Amino acid sequence: MKWRARADKRVVEAVIGIFCDPREKSVQRLAELSHRSWVRSYYWLDASGMALYFLDRLKSLGIEGALPAPTLARLEQNLADNRMRSAAMFAEFCLLNQAFQAAGVRYANEKGFSLTPESCSDPTLRYQLDFDFLVDGRDLNLCREVLERSGYALTMATYREWQFEAGSSELARIEDLYKPRQRRSVELHFMCSDDEAHGPKRDERLDRLVSRIWGGRSFPVLSPVDQFVDQSLHLLRHLRSPSTRPSWLLEYKRHMTARCDEWQFWDEVRQQSQAYRDAPLAIGLATLLSTQLFGDRVPSQLKEWTLDRLSSPIRLWADRYGQRAVLADGPGTKLHKLLEGEIVREGHSLRKKRPSFSEFYRATQVCRPAPNDGLFKRLGQRYYQVRFILFRVRFHFVEEISYWVENVRWKHLLSNLIPPANAAPVSAETGLHRP
Repeated sequence: MKWRARADKRVVEAVIGIFCDPREKSVQRLAELSHRSWVRSYYWLDASGMALYFLDRLKSLGIEGALPAPTLARLEQNLADNRMRSAAMFAEFCLLNQAFQAAGVRYANEKGFSLTPESCSDPTLRYQLDFDFLVDGRDLNLCREVLERSGYALTMATYREWQFEAGSSELARIEDLYKPRQRRSVELHFMCSDDEAHGPKRDERLDRLVSRIWGGRSFPVLSPVDQFVDQSLHLLRHLRSPSTRPSWLLEYKRHMTARCDEWQFWDEVRQQSQAYRDAPLAIGLATLLSTQLFGDRVPSQLKEWTLDRLSSPIRLWADRYGQRAVLADGPGTKLHKLLEGEIVREGHSLRKKRPSFSEFYRATQVCRPAPNDGLFKRLGQRYYQVRFILFRVRFHFVEEISYWVENVRWKHLLSNLIPPANAAPVSAETGLHRP
């Protein structure tokens, strides 16, 4: 099992650039890359979520021939595998929806299939890991009963999210990444009172649901406005963590582009965003990074109260570190800590609590033995679990050192950026261009 591999920087730039560069420039960039460079970058392509979007873009431009034949064949096989995987996941998706509806659960489908068509024209191009549901916090125990009857078991619980898993505990090989898996995961998201002692509550977004039809079946999803805000908040949560998939920024940008001229939509986005303290920051930062990477224009109604309102330090972080953080090799970097410091300093939200040792251990569990697993299988799983924990410890140690080195530079940049109180304001523009 591989958990990290360094991608060729030229491959990363070519993959990202193909979504907004002229066709001729893309062909030239791709022609300069060797098969060996692509092989080195396969892990990044898969982990970033960009592999199948990249293949689809190649086909739309008619430049598949610019890739080495083995690389193109690998991408085509990944797409064929993912189509079967998506079909299997959709069947499970239907069963879960039917079970929730039969039990009278108040819920909505989030992410995944619900991103079609605005953010993703074809769900078989997404690498989907699990099923996400927004549920009424008062229905949590009912949801648990439904999922346990469907073969799922609760594996992790926080005050805003419960995670369930079912199926085989076997680790997926990198060669089988896009193939149907026996292991299935469900995440339940719910609203909680600011005072955790009062527990879960009803989310008002459940009062604004709309229905979407896939495969002749109707499913409840967030309203388009709530979905857009949800995408931006999801991105902000990951930007405040070591790793953010660039494919999520591409999907956000596509949703924004699809509704670019819908003035009423953006008015409603602004209105609904008032319920979330971090929403203007989340939308502004997601808009800035997604357009830096993938181009395209920004709706003026959105720009004036989000992108234009980003503070100089937040914009500086995006310009200097944003692309480096988003395009980093897995499992990411600790550059997010520089952003986190500015978010807290500006009063957008509280500093995130450091996870306890038990939370760290649960988050690093890659093997969960099944009741009928034999001794040798359990020993093998324990071996991989220990290896993964040591890998994570090494990641934190190395990246923490890198962070403290970068933190010195960051403070120097801020000292030059932020003027004295009696000085005129300065521009936050740094002129960094997309790779």
